[in-house]
Amino acid sequence: MKNIIIHFSLLFILSACSNNKGSVETIAPLNCDVYKVDINIDKTYYDSITGHISDTSFVILKEKGNVMFSYANKIIEYNKKYYILDKKSLRTVVSFKKDGSPITRYGRVGQGPGEYIFPWDMDIDETGVYVLDTNSKKVIHYNESGDFLGEQKITFFADAIKRLKNGNFIFNTTPDGTQMPGLIYTDSLMNPICSSMTYQKDYVGGYTTNGIFRNNNLGLNFYRSPSDSLAILDKNGKVQTFIVFDFLDKSVPQIAKTDYIAFSKKNYSTDYLHFANNPINVSDSVWIGLIEDGHNQYTVVFNPFINKSGCKKFTKSSSVYDMIEPMFSDNKGAIVSLISQELKNLCKDYESLPDTIINALNDGNRVLLINRFHL
Repeated sequence: MKNIIIHFSLLFILSACSNNKGSVETIAPLNCDVYKVDINIDKTYYDSITGHISDTSFVILKEKGNVMFSYANKIIEYNKKYYILDKKSLRTVVSFKKDGSPITRYGRVGQGPGEYIFPWDMDIDETGVYVLDTNSKKVIHYNESGDFLGEQKITFFADAIKRLKNGNFIFNTTPDGTQMPGLIYTDSLMNPICSSMTYQKDYVGGYTTNGIFRNNNLGLNFYRSPSDSLAILDKNGKVQTFIVFDFLDKSVPQIAKTDYIAFSKKNYSTDYLHFANNPINVSDSVWIGLIEDGHNQYTVVFNPFINKSGCKKFTKSSSVYDMIEPMFSDNKGAIVSLISQELKNLCKDYESLPDTIINALNDGNRVLLINRFHL
C-alpha cells in the first residue's frame, strides 16, 4: 500500500504553472501524491541496503593550471565529463574527463561579459553550460569547451537554476519574508512565464542546501532546507509528488524553519537534524542523503514509498569506503562520493586505500569514490 498522507505542512503554498508566455501567473493549488518518511537514525535499514554494494572504484581528479577547486558544492556528470561547482571558496566552475584528466574552467571572477561575482549554481545539457551569478542577477552561457556564448539578466534574486526539457528555465528564488514565489519559470530568454510554490509570509530561510535542483529518472528533485519536504518534478518542471520528512524528536522547531538565523541567536541547542543536501536518487526507490546537527553528520538511506529509513553516523570508526560525502548518482545504482586527504585522521582504514589513491590524495588531489549497488 502506498504511504500517502493527505494533510501536511510545508513552507510553500502550492500552485500550478501556466504555459501562457505573455504573463506571469500563480494559479490554483494542485493535487499530488504525498509520501511521508520518518527519519530513523537506527542503522538496520541502512545496513540492509548498503549490503548490496557490489563494486567499488575510484577516479582521481587531476587538478592542473586553472582547472582547480577548493570545495565541491555541486558535481554533475554529463556527456562523459564531471563538472564541479565551487561557489564560495575559489568561486569557479571546472570540468574533468571521466578518467579525471582536467578539461577547462568556465568563466572567471569579474564583472565583465562572461564573468561572475558568485557562481551560485550551474546546469549542463546538450546546449551547453549555464552558470547562475546570484550577485549580478544573470545567467552566463558557455559551450562544453569553455567558450563564452552569451548571458541574460534576470529580474529576481535566485540561488538555483535548471534548464528544462522544453527549453525553458526554472529558478529557486531567495526568500525575503514576503509571500513571494519560491519557483519562477522563464522562457529561454529569461522572461518570466509563471511562478509556483509561494513562500509563506515571514519565511527567510537560514542555511544553504547543496544541489537544490537534482536530476532523477523522471525529471528533477527540488529541495530547500529546512523545509523538510522534497518535490519531484517532471522534465518540464511540473510538480508530480511530494516527500515529507519527519525527524521525530530531532525535528527542527517550526519557528526555526521560517527564520533559522534569528532562532539560532536565541537558542543555542544544536540537537536538531536537517538535510545538508538535496537527497540523491540511487534507483527509483532508494535515496541517499546527508543529514547533520550541530555536532554530527549522518548518511541516510531511505525508501519514501514504503517509509523505510536508516542512518550511519560518521565517526572515527567509519570506513573511508563509506558514503561519507555523497555527491551525485547515475540514478542506475551507482552513488559517487568525494574523498580527500582530510579523511586520513578521521577514518579507521584510510591506509587500506590503493597506493595510487593515497599518493594522489597526498599530492592534494581529490578522488571520486564510486559505490555501485546491486538492487
